[in-house]
Amino acid sequence: MARTQETKSSGLKKWLARILAPPRSADDEWNRLARILNIILLYGLLASVVVAAATAASGQYHKTIELAAGGASTLLLLLLLRSGRLRSAIFLTFLSILALVTVLLYTGGGIHDLAAMLYPVIIVIAGLLLRPKEFAAIVLLAMLSATFIVLSEIWGLIAWSEQFNTTIYVLFNILAIFTLAAVPVRLLANDLRNNMTRVQENERQLRESNLKLQHEISERELADSALRESETRFRILADSTFEGLFISENDIIIDANSSLAKMFGCDIKEIIGCKVSDFLDRETAEIVLQQFKSESSTPYEHQLKRPDGTLIPVESRNKMIPYQGRMVRVTTIHDISERRRHEEEYRIMEAEIRQNQKLESLGTLAGGIAHDFNNIISIISGHAAALADKLKKHADARATLHTINEAAERGSAMVRQILTFARKSEADFRSLQIQELVNELVKMLRVTFPRTIEISHSCLQDLPPLWMDPSQLHQALLNLCINARDAMAGTGKLEIATSMIDGEEIACRFPAAAGKRLIHIRISDTGMGMDEATRARIFEPFFTTKGRGRGTGLGLAVVYGVVRAHSGFIEVDSQIGRGTSFSLYFSAAESPASLTAKADLDTGLIAGGSETILLVEDEEDLRELLAAVLHDQGYGILMARDGLEALERYRRHRGDIQLVITDMDLPKINGAAVCQAILSSDPKTKIILISGFLETALKNSILASGVREFLAKPYTMPQMLQLVRRVLDGN
Repeated sequence: MARTQETKSSGLKKWLARILAPPRSADDEWNRLARILNIILLYGLLASVVVAAATAASGQYHKTIELAAGGASTLLLLLLLRSGRLRSAIFLTFLSILALVTVLLYTGGGIHDLAAMLYPVIIVIAGLLLRPKEFAAIVLLAMLSATFIVLSEIWGLIAWSEQFNTTIYVLFNILAIFTLAAVPVRLLANDLRNNMTRVQENERQLRESNLKLQHEISERELADSALRESETRFRILADSTFEGLFISENDIIIDANSSLAKMFGCDIKEIIGCKVSDFLDRETAEIVLQQFKSESSTPYEHQLKRPDGTLIPVESRNKMIPYQGRMVRVTTIHDISERRRHEEEYRIMEAEIRQNQKLESLGTLAGGIAHDFNNIISIISGHAAALADKLKKHADARATLHTINEAAERGSAMVRQILTFARKSEADFRSLQIQELVNELVKMLRVTFPRTIEISHSCLQDLPPLWMDPSQLHQALLNLCINARDAMAGTGKLEIATSMIDGEEIACRFPAAAGKRLIHIRISDTGMGMDEATRARIFEPFFTTKGRGRGTGLGLAVVYGVVRAHSGFIEVDSQIGRGTSFSLYFSAAESPASLTAKADLDTGLIAGGSETILLVEDEEDLRELLAAVLHDQGYGILMARDGLEALERYRRHRGDIQLVITDMDLPKINGAAVCQAILSSDPKTKIILISGFLETALKNSILASGVREFLAKPYTMPQMLQLVRRVLDGN
């Protein structure tokens, strides 16, 4: 209820203010005059009402009518002011007042009436409110009004009191007073108006200055606020970035972010106030400072020194920016340790890839050479065996043939090493305990190596088994030990150690090792060591630092081939005068599957036969030798030089052929295709396939298709004859 009354009261006040207040304008002088006129009219209206009521109460009704007419004219003038016609309203107001004064004097006591006192009031107020011409008009009209009243008294038109003697001199006095009053009033009004104008101008300028000052203060506050916000955002951004950042002025660090402090391993307070050079490596400080002070924003790499003295590789970038009203240098620091590590890993990996590609090429070449050597050695050993049978009574000749056979065996061993390097020798994978293999190896070394070489070994117990070819691993370790013996020149220390490591330890050098459990085999010696150039070539076949006749250059190449064939890793650490250490890493066996071991051939008495054999071999000397050996055993022989001729001979003599012996590498059609074509025609056909090397998967596939046996080169004639008999007999 109280709130409702308060609302009504507020509404009434607003309505009264709207009714009583004069209109507003953009001109301050106009508003000033409007306020003065509004007050005059309102008080005039109020006075008219009050006086009219008083005269009516006293019975002077003729004056009441006059006052009512004056009030009505005042009301009309208020309406004229409300319409915005200020100058007209002012002038008409003074005319109305003069008219009212004239009427009051005429109907009252004449010039001696109290109403005559309004003349000077009119002149003074008119001087303040009216323009010069309007003021002159009002003064003139006031004189005319006074003249009219005085003359009316003199002529008897107005009844006046006898105590006053109104003469023409009174008129002259009044007019003189009006004139004397009007001039100083006008001068005073002009001076007052000028002063007011100056005051208003000063006020206007003061307001403008005040507004300008307020605007500047506001802008300064906004700028300060924006600067604080900017600095806050800068601090938030600087602290949220992963890169280090510091601000310097005259090479003194004045601010830094938390990432830089974390990078340096200290508190921000320990950085601020320090010189930039305090965090630079002495050797490169001068060059880095030149780049630091340059105007270029190009990034540059250098090393920063932590408070603890350690160096970190970084990439820096500089830029000049305004900061707290002055220009400073902002430097961003990016730690590139990880990038450098990846670059080094990439460099090592790239070098390893190049080395692998080089060794792959050499391996391919070595494999091709080994294939030809197999044929040559087979021819030599075959002819030697044939001659031995024919020269049983000639001891000297048999001794010579025995020497030839031994040389052929050494050649076969060399070919096997070449194939091992080229990863083209057949591996007999099985589960083995590395401790047992190392123990056997050490026993053999202590018997065969000079006693001046101290041999020690340490094997971690309970190591998981390896899934490898034991003979190949034995050969690889033996080659490394022999290499160590030769490097120590008869005296020194040879150490063999095994351990278990996590693949992550060497993943930076061998990425494929990541996530694996590895058995580490290390063979170290105290020999002369190797330089970098030698280390880069040690795994190349036929590369040797030994003198003529002291080495084939295949020892370490075989080691490399064995390691790669078993998906292992190998690295060497060696320095001149400090010895050499080879590290081999192989994956520990999880759940090895069993492979069928290669059966040894029976070396008993070899029986011949009378069956017909189709012999397919592209090497003429070897083909003739095999045919002669088989013929001497009583077999009938059909020969073919390539795959197409073999199929043609088989189709022509199909009913007579009991056995097919074919080489794998044949012109036109290879041995596998020949076997497939023959078995498609007659699955019961007995076939022996000969090859220097077959991938295990391909070999198993060929045997599964119906081929009875596989004979690996190089082989001896007795081995071949025994196998022929076994296949023909169905054993």
